[in-house]
Amino acid sequence: MVFLRWSISPRCMAYAFTVTRSVPIRSMVVAPSLALHMAAQSDTEESVVSSLRQSLLHKSLGKLHIDSSKMAEANSQNMLDPTTGYDVSFGRPAIRCYRSFLFPKNIDPTGLDQRHLAVAADRCARQIDHLQKRHLAQQLQWIRNTDSKEKMSIDQQEEQQQATKRFPIIVVLDNIRSAFNVGSIFRTAEACGVQQVITTGITAHPSGSGSEKLAKSALGADRLVSTRHFDTTRNALNWLEEEYEDWAIIGMETTENSVDYTQVNYDRDTGCILLFGNEVTGIDPQVLMETTTNSNSNMIICQIPMFGAKNSLNVAACAPVVLYEIIRQWRIPQDDDKVNDQ
Repeated sequence: MVFLRWSISPRCMAYAFTVTRSVPIRSMVVAPSLALHMAAQSDTEESVVSSLRQSLLHKSLGKLHIDSSKMAEANSQNMLDPTTGYDVSFGRPAIRCYRSFLFPKNIDPTGLDQRHLAVAADRCARQIDHLQKRHLAQQLQWIRNTDSKEKMSIDQQEEQQQATKRFPIIVVLDNIRSAFNVGSIFRTAEACGVQQVITTGITAHPSGSGSEKLAKSALGADRLVSTRHFDTTRNALNWLEEEYEDWAIIGMETTENSVDYTQVNYDRDTGCILLFGNEVTGIDPQVLMETTTNSNSNMIICQIPMFGAKNSLNVAACAPVVLYEIIRQWRIPQDDDKVNDQ
């Protein structure tokens, strides 16, 4: 025998008939009230969980010296009247991050215990802190921490390349194993007006393996600096010696014969080629041996002085040190007119 009974969704409060073979017909009378009770109980549980999440988040915000009461007020005001916009002292992203933690959409709010919620609250608070600071920096016009063009077409990128200052400097990356290091050097090279970045061997490059990781740390600079790739460092140097025969080649390596990088005369009239080696093994040993045995070699080996236990810097930290020393020696101001002449 088939009976009918009431069912109800706790969230939308919508009634519907369902078919069952085990519940008597009288359940049609009592089920609606039972469903209302279940819905109320569910709402109470969610309210308790939401209060717990808010309490933990406010505690984490307090550790970062963020006024949690003002954050809660800004969130409530926007929820009550979205037409008022977002509180300018926090910004839209920070407030939305705050709200998403209190009212998660894709996870069961009761699914995490208090210990895990506390960890999630700390993580969310740090994100809110970052978003608030980024919003504040965008409001202060005297802080220039954004690119001149955030999104550029290919034509715009070419125009940007032509308009950007370029100096007679070429950077060669000899088998750099970390794509993130390579991306960082691309960004430094673009900032310093480097004419070209040459990659060799296993070094990630914009059109090859590792380009995705490279792009994450380059932040678009890999599309603004001219680049080409060679199978070996020796092949790259052979090409450079033919195309730029008068340019000085400067290898960054810690050896007994290395000179202090500040003691090198970087000639702007002839140009400089900077060679950076692998993070562990350094510059290709064969290239170094050729430098020491060939009296006609025009390569200079220099190093950055170290005063700790480690004998070298990370290659991504080394590159800006040397590049800005070159710019300092060349006395290049921001309005320098002697650009793009090589």
